[in-house]
Amino acid sequence: MSRIASRCEAYAPQRTARGESLVELIVALVMLEIGGGAALALALTSQRLTLRAHNGAETDAARWESYRLVETDSSCTRVPTPQAATLNFDATAERPALSVSVRCGQ
Repeated sequence: MSRIASRCEAYAPQRTARGESLVELIVALVMLEIGGGAALALALTSQRLTLRAHNGAETDAARWESYRLVETDSSCTRVPTPQAATLNFDATAERPALSVSVRCGQ
């Protein structure tokens, strides 16, 4: 009987890992999809913040130039008594509205 059993085992189909490898492939693809989505979100956020910072710096430079023009203008520097002039900046996409007092006079 053992001789017949050994022959049956020889002809029995071997166990394959086809189903397991398919599941592993699907899991790997899902993980790749999640990782790719996260990387794309990070790249888009980084680009948006970099562009916003650059535009904000341009707005700040323009505001500073306006402030310096008012501060160094002869109508402000030649005032005999100290006075405060208000300078208003409109809101932009990068910066909120701003009101600044400029001290004029000596």
